[in-house]
Amino acid sequence: MDTELLKTFLEVSRTRHFGRAAEALYLTQSAVSFRIRQLETQLGVNLFTRHRNNIRLTSAGERLLPYAESLMNTWLMAKKEVSHTQQHHELSIGASASLWEAYLTPWLQTLYENRESLHLEARVAQRHSLVKQLHERQLDLLITTEAPKMDELTSQQIGHISLALFRSRQSEKLEKYDYIKLEWGADFHQHESYLAGGDDVPVLTTTSAHLTRQLLHVTNACAFLPETWHNDYADLLVIQDTPVAVRPLYAVWLQNSDQQTHIKQLLKFPIANLK
Repeated sequence: MDTELLKTFLEVSRTRHFGRAAEALYLTQSAVSFRIRQLETQLGVNLFTRHRNNIRLTSAGERLLPYAESLMNTWLMAKKEVSHTQQHHELSIGASASLWEAYLTPWLQTLYENRESLHLEARVAQRHSLVKQLHERQLDLLITTEAPKMDELTSQQIGHISLALFRSRQSEKLEKYDYIKLEWGADFHQHESYLAGGDDVPVLTTTSAHLTRQLLHVTNACAFLPETWHNDYADLLVIQDTPVAVRPLYAVWLQNSDQQTHIKQLLKFPIANLK
């Protein structure tokens, strides 16, 4: 399908006049008529009825109109995205909400402070969705606590994160705290197994570290949050006699990614607060 034919069809349907459509498209009137005939030949139907200067869409033309608009909008968006990527080498980075909030946002700040002409997309989603996007080349780089075991992916450990079990400083001392389950990886349950009442249903399951922190007081719950947050938030208190959970952090990308050079350049900048 020649998009110029659709563009001409849309202009004629808008102006209901071949002459005015020709002026808008910077074409001759005969060229407009020829394009419409080409499109009608391809579709095997008449798209307009022509009675003197009264031009109307046929029923077939009316049906084509929304599809033509959709196709042209999609084509224009595709051209814009391809051109944008070619000009700026945009690189997409994906991670869970908890990793963005706890570790990766300060890292992005460092990148933009130290790199000129940097064009990134920060994508927030769950790990399984981001792994799928890597395979489909919709994502360039994944930051995760679990490296996918797939031959076509390259994984590089970039550090560790340390998570402590916190409660709100304002919570009354309880024998057992409810639990807010935060997304730190599918295999994180091994770190949660020693919790009192660990088999109970969490009062909240979420992917947001900041949401978790803000709800600790009203829920009288505990949750695993970055160990360094005890210095950042005065309302947090580490529950005594609970071990720190240490998790590896990986950067993951396709082995044959055409963004490997850019990815490796970014990874030269360490992520803060990693141990």
